[in-house]
Amino acid sequence: MQKTIGMGFALALLAAIPGRAAEPHVCVSTSLQKTEQSIGYELIDVVRRQAWITTDWTLHEYGEFKPGLTQLNWIKNVPRAGLGARMTVLRSPDCANDGEYTIQTKFGRSFFHIANIVSVGRRHGDNKELVEASVFKYHRLEFDADQTVSLLLSPGGDHFVLVNQPVALKEHRPELPHGWSITDVTLDGPWKADLFGHVRVLRTTDGASYQGPVEKPVADAQS
Repeated sequence: MQKTIGMGFALALLAAIPGRAAEPHVCVSTSLQKTEQSIGYELIDVVRRQAWITTDWTLHEYGEFKPGLTQLNWIKNVPRAGLGARMTVLRSPDCANDGEYTIQTKFGRSFFHIANIVSVGRRHGDNKELVEASVFKYHRLEFDADQTVSLLLSPGGDHFVLVNQPVALKEHRPELPHGWSITDVTLDGPWKADLFGHVRVLRTTDGASYQGPVEKPVADAQS
């Protein structure tokens, strides 16, 4: 079975290849909006520094898929499971208005442009337990009352919400640098995290993705 490229190698590749201006794109209005969380299959164009996603695969199909020698600018991210109740992709990052998306057919499937990769490779901790990237996107993550939100707290007081994690991850117990901590908050009511514009993405040692900064949600008084 074809394996996905390791995250460390992918980050090194992104850092080594100079970004190239995106080709002219067409933003189309479509009803792609609020979706129940599901498994996302993401491909990264390391030349244009763009992330594209589809749900039109099975885990087995994605595991067997490889871009091929003529498509070396594309690398596979590991299959990731979204958290929370719903995720809204408001627009593709190069589109001017909400409800507009850049779509392309690649490898026989329809992909949506979901993020531009601004920078990669910053590491936190003596043992580099956290890897940070910066992306540009317009996503909204929603949680319902009584759901539990996992928050990563930085030494400077910034909060980052757990957005997704590898499908294969069974237990979330990452190692963290000194001064960083994770806390779980059971919500008093509905809560949303707006991840608009430049967003910091912090990847833990087990592959979980915390993003923000976000405002800390209100906890249930009984939690």
